This record gives sequence, structure tokens and C-alpha cells, in this order.
Amino acid sequence: MRMSPEERKELDDWVEKEYPKSIRRMEVSSPFHRIGKYLIIIGILAYASFVIFDISILKPATIIFLLAGMGVEIIALTKYFKSLSHDN
Repeated sequence: MRMSPEERKELDDWVEKEYPKSIRRMEVSSPFHRIGKYLIIIGILAYASFVIFDISILKPATIIFLLAGMGVEIIALTKYFKSLSHDN
């Protein structure tokens, strides 16, 4: 589907208006997202270590890290969606 020049200009104007809002929303949830991502990666590495080295303490640590990572990611998503509802 081809866009007319008017439609393209309208779309460009809309993107130019909405892009800064989107960046602010991402910045609000970014620290939580980063922490959650690291916790999940640590959980995956702990599980791989548990499988390879058969160290029994790593199994509960894996579960704790993965659950903590998912919890922090839920907080990040909640902050992001709250920022959507408080649109200025």
C-alpha cells in the first residue's frame, strides 16, 4: 500500500510528537528492566552450573534468582504501563 504525501507527512508529524513520550516511558522502567535482566541471566548461569557441576545449593539459588528476576520485570512492566496511562 502506497502512502500519499499528505499521509506520509501526517505520520511523520505523529511520530515526531510521540517519540519523546515513548523515550521517557522507557527511561522510567529501564533501571528495573536492567536489574531483572541481570537476575534472570544469573539464574540461567546458576542452572547451567548446577547441571554441569551437580552442586546441590545451586538448584534453589537458580529458582530464587529466576523468580526475583521475573518479579523485577513485572515491576518494570507495571511502571511502563502506568506511564502510558498518565500520558501528558
